[in-house]
Amino acid sequence: MIKLTRSIKLPAKHPGIIFKTCILLAHKLSVTEAAKKMHINRSHLIDFSMGKVSVKAPLAMKLEKATGISAVFWMNLQTTYDLFINSDLDVDCEPLYDLKMA
Repeated sequence: MIKLTRSIKLPAKHPGIIFKTCILLAHKLSVTEAAKKMHINRSHLIDFSMGKVSVKAPLAMKLEKATGISAVFWMNLQTTYDLFINSDLDVDCEPLYDLKMA
């Protein structure tokens, strides 16, 4: 069995940056062209591709239909990114039960 160790040395990338790099730039598509084909607001797609807007289910579903890459993939990228960005967040919380017994 292989043991996997997660590292925070490699930062998670915003899914919009990945979309811009792996889809738009790789396929020589403009944001305007992509927004038109995806039937979304151009400014929203610009903000997404710059990492300013999060992926929500409707956008993830459009990304799936437009790219062939599952909506779950795009949502997981967003979750990974959000958790990475907030990894140093000080959370005020107590356990609900004895975690050692669980």
